[in-house]
Amino acid sequence: MSAQIPNIEDTRELLKKNQIGIVGVGETEQGKIPGKSSFHFLSEASKLAIEDAGLNKSDVDGVITAFSLVEETFMHCTTFADYIGINPKYFESVAIGGATAVWMTAAAAMAINSGQAEVVLCVRGDNTLSGISSTGMIALIREMCHGEFEYPFGLTTPGGYALMAQRYLHESQGKREHLASVAVTMRQHAQMKENAMNKDDLTMDDIMGARLLASPLTKFDCSIISDGGAAFIVTTAAKAKELGLKRDPIYLHGMGQGFSHQYLTSCEDLDQIYGAIQKSGDKAFKTAGMSNQNVDITFLYDCFTITTLLELEGLGIVPRGQAGAAALEGRLHKDADIPLNTNGGLLSQAHLGAMHHVVEAVLQLRGEAGDRQVKDPNVALVHGNGGIVSAHSTILLGNEPLS
Repeated sequence: MSAQIPNIEDTRELLKKNQIGIVGVGETEQGKIPGKSSFHFLSEASKLAIEDAGLNKSDVDGVITAFSLVEETFMHCTTFADYIGINPKYFESVAIGGATAVWMTAAAAMAINSGQAEVVLCVRGDNTLSGISSTGMIALIREMCHGEFEYPFGLTTPGGYALMAQRYLHESQGKREHLASVAVTMRQHAQMKENAMNKDDLTMDDIMGARLLASPLTKFDCSIISDGGAAFIVTTAAKAKELGLKRDPIYLHGMGQGFSHQYLTSCEDLDQIYGAIQKSGDKAFKTAGMSNQNVDITFLYDCFTITTLLELEGLGIVPRGQAGAAALEGRLHKDADIPLNTNGGLLSQAHLGAMHHVVEAVLQLRGEAGDRQVKDPNVALVHGNGGIVSAHSTILLGNEPLS
């Protein structure tokens, strides 16, 4: 007799029953930090998250890592467990590009729901800026291109996103200022984030006057490269109480994935992308029993400015074709009606996938975001995107247990 695969309703009931959430977060300094390896950043971020939760390292019995662009290690999660000195009952590495960090939260929850672990450390860190040459980075970003039909003709990741941006601006009758306004808002938020890498003033004129890298994108439309690490710890409310932790979890309410294509030559149109984004969001909302009306603060993957606009529309936060205008009107600012990426995002804080998005969502829901704090948020949506708008993961977090 085969085992029944849990459906969304089963997942919801398990999340309600176990009251799973994030109890600790940590992030290192970000920027160009020579002399520290990928595993150094992983360890430092893990230590900060463990201390933030009020745990001992020995309390951790599960480890989920991402991947490294620098370290050539085949078994990343167990290599890190050995490095930091823990012997986990459950271990896993997740590798779905920028969708990784968000799905690490879901993977931790599923491990806990199945009895594989009780306290799961999720961590990602890398010395991408200081550890890879510019030539090496170009080689890496070509990895997402098809080896036969795209790579030989010079397509890179920025070029692929530029093609998406061109199509989006054509279909929405948009303009470059719509893209640029996303970068301006992210820089404004980064100026309030303690460890943000880029804090210099950034204006629309700066962006519009910058050299095009891949039309219509300038360097300001592209995410930064950084060294650093971030981590968070997932457990149940009951385990947190048993361990005497100092605060309740920030609860996981919903989760979902959606897939569009792997290579750009497999993507027929923007509808295909919107469908995958929507699918990931719909699953998360259905699991949580919520809708966009319940969301108080949003964290969307912003590897390029166009990504954010596609996600805003694909998730139904704004109507299709209107995200650019919403950004230009200032509606993504922390004090406006769609507060977005209050940490400054990948465009200005740091590039570590969506790890910093998850951390910032927790800080916001705790009310611990300082000058960046949005007034009384109860529910946060966090979305990650891997590939060239290819693989999508969405979670909903809340400061009250799922009811």
